[in-house]
Amino acid sequence: MRKRLGIIFLIIAALISGCSSVPQDPPQETGTENATDRADPNVEKATPSAEEAASNEEGKNSEATFKDVTGTEISVDLPVEKVACLTEICVDALVELGLKPAAVTAGGLAPEPEFYGEEAASLGQIGGSFFEPNLEDISLAGPDLVIGLEGTHEGLREGLAGIAPLYIVQPKSMLESIEFLQHMGQLTGKVAEAEAAEKRLLDKFNYYKEHSPKDKTALVMYGSDVNFGIDTAGSLVGSVLAEVTQYPWPAPEADGGHQAGGMAYSLEKVLENDPDYIFVETFTFSPDAQPLSEQFKRNPLWSRLSAVKNGQVHEMRTSVWASGRGTRSLGIILDEAMSIMYPELYKKAVE
Repeated sequence: MRKRLGIIFLIIAALISGCSSVPQDPPQETGTENATDRADPNVEKATPSAEEAASNEEGKNSEATFKDVTGTEISVDLPVEKVACLTEICVDALVELGLKPAAVTAGGLAPEPEFYGEEAASLGQIGGSFFEPNLEDISLAGPDLVIGLEGTHEGLREGLAGIAPLYIVQPKSMLESIEFLQHMGQLTGKVAEAEAAEKRLLDKFNYYKEHSPKDKTALVMYGSDVNFGIDTAGSLVGSVLAEVTQYPWPAPEADGGHQAGGMAYSLEKVLENDPDYIFVETFTFSPDAQPLSEQFKRNPLWSRLSAVKNGQVHEMRTSVWASGRGTRSLGIILDEAMSIMYPELYKKAVE
């Protein structure tokens, strides 16, 4: 069983790598700082000067040079106009900026109604798998920049060398998600749009944080079968929820209180804290796969949980809750979680 669990979690960890990463700052500081006051220290030149702007008018581009999360130096001509997205935070950032990706991988955020909806079908499609996207499809999209996820896409850098620079990202907190949005705003010339999207998220987050009674407990769990994991309070989504309600699921002390993703868990441990609400992300590997909450019904411990007894187990959209990572996704997660746990508070927030 331990061997099988390890294999399952290697697969799941790769799929959601970074989707619930730990902030470097304590959770109580997450998102409370106005990220517009913090410039990206890795960007040597992200926006053109007045002289460069004049040069642009003559048909010459300015250049931005920066380092991504792997420490690799990247240079791009400004403004970046065509971006290929191998990871969903890229899709999230572009929709916030009022832009469309040059190409996206299948089955992600793009078709969701809060993103591109029916327009997603007109976007360039990248075949292959999440781990090995089709380089020819990326090339056909003619991108100026390709954005991938740390721990998954670094190996594509050599193959993309003749196509476009590869920008590897890995947000570890809500603040880092905001900083990525800011940087994309600089690179694409959409700074005002980035600032507006940041403000929408922080206004929402701070409202819920200030007004929530914080008297109910929540848990985010995920998996493809009954060998499952949870988002700890040190994860991206967990740390955000921990600010607006009770989230008694600390990251392992062995990891210094931080956890790069989720952690393997058991129903016995869940029952110890017995959460009032459970949010489930089901990873489906086949069209016939049952929702994770349905699979758990075979375990007698499942029926003993208060959330199960009270009908408060909720299957959430995996594309948003597990893969989004960006500012629009985090706003949706806040609204969906708070509308379920505190419906009266959500109604006031949207009035």
